[in-house]
Amino acid sequence: MNAPVPTPGPSPAFPPTPVLTLVGTGSYLPDTRIDLAEAADRYPDDHDRILATGYATVTAEESLYPADMALIAAERALAAAGVKPGDLRLLMVTGIHRHGHKRLWSPASWLQSQLGCAGAVPLTVNQGCNAQMLGLEVAAAFLGGSGGGPALVVATDRFGGSSFDRFTADYGIVYGDGAAAAVLTTDPDAAGWRVLAARTVSDPGLEGLHRADDPAPERPDLLSAEHDVRSAKRRFLTEHGMDRLREATRAAVREISQALLPEGDDPRLRRVVYPNLGLKLLEENYFPEFPGGADASLWSFGRTVGHLGSGDQIAGLDHLAGEEFDSGDRLLLLGAGAGFTWTGMLVERV
Repeated sequence: MNAPVPTPGPSPAFPPTPVLTLVGTGSYLPDTRIDLAEAADRYPDDHDRILATGYATVTAEESLYPADMALIAAERALAAAGVKPGDLRLLMVTGIHRHGHKRLWSPASWLQSQLGCAGAVPLTVNQGCNAQMLGLEVAAAFLGGSGGGPALVVATDRFGGSSFDRFTADYGIVYGDGAAAAVLTTDPDAAGWRVLAARTVSDPGLEGLHRADDPAPERPDLLSAEHDVRSAKRRFLTEHGMDRLREATRAAVREISQALLPEGDDPRLRRVVYPNLGLKLLEENYFPEFPGGADASLWSFGRTVGHLGSGDQIAGLDHLAGEEFDSGDRLLLLGAGAGFTWTGMLVERV
């Protein structure tokens, strides 16, 4: 399947109208941590490559499946927001890996049942590692067009228990398990993190990074190949070159930075919450484009949990709940995922 490689089109953006506020976050990160150095010793051929990612540990869930983790994170977010489940208008669940049940089962509908919010619209989304950030944009548009009300957006993934190998399936990334949830509202008087602006950049010419050479039947002997992200990336990069991905990423991140921080350095900006990619990827493509670089990042947190699928940004925001912020302090959340899309969201403490 050799489709032409399109160039990026106009970058969609949404103005936060009506006012949108993140009023509560919650996360579930398993206590079990896998030491990266010990794990690397089990992969002689990939030992140095694994260590070069820079992670110290990654989270590993041993019993709960993604939906179970999502329920814990959701309940914590609702409690932090002071929102009753029955008041939710939208419930969205995102993930990039298998949920452990029948293919046609809906995690969002199960979560809707467990929380007791039959009046909410359930939606299960699979749009790569930027899905939760895109979900926040979709929730904003939904609430704006439906008369307001709270929405819940949950990201959840468990990478064990399948043919996916969290250490060797991808380049420059090690994957961790966990769930993260955010509650949004259009209540103009709500306290929390007010969304000032958001920008999404899309480059569909990069979708081939995660596509196989040809469609394949579903057979047990092909499961490992289905989870081999490296082979698809290797084919794409051999055909188009590493510069295609690197330049697209830098251009997208730069566009987001210029759109959300037009004056450059913002003294009110306290942190930039990046995706928990390996350190080299962050240093080459992300840190140079935003004020504070690595010092303003949450790498000290990300390197202990790994890449949480689509949940990095909200898990990071929930991690920051332990820090003191003044009204007017700002954060920038940055997501990136297969497709390829990048989303930035500038929020302010109110």
